[in-house]
Amino acid sequence: MRRLTLCLVSLPLLCLATSSVEAHHPTRNYPPTAERFDPIPPLGNRLPPSYRRVYNRPTYIGGKIAYLIAPSSQEAMSWHTNAHRGAYRNHAGRIEPMYLYAKPWEVLPIGPRPPGKGSAAGEKK
Repeated sequence: MRRLTLCLVSLPLLCLATSSVEAHHPTRNYPPTAERFDPIPPLGNRLPPSYRRVYNRPTYIGGKIAYLIAPSSQEAMSWHTNAHRGAYRNHAGRIEPMYLYAKPWEVLPIGPRPPGKGSAAGEKK
């Protein structure tokens, strides 16, 4: 009985004590700030387009270095393809490869599988 009374009295006191803790309000009176001086202005869209964007391939030197470091990287494989095409030697313009293959859903047959070797329906007992 005494423990129950102690719990019933201490619980509200504990709740009141913890709720009275309040955070400090932020200071809203900050001094005015001056705009920062920018000696190098932003370049934005005034930069010329990159070699990769214009020609859709890496530069010869960059691609060759990538090919020596990691031949399976995208840049190295693109350089290798264009080097074998002669795009760098002939100063070819932008090359966009086209893949004219049939789509999987155009090639795959429609309907159930034919009964054959190893299928449950085609096995003879």
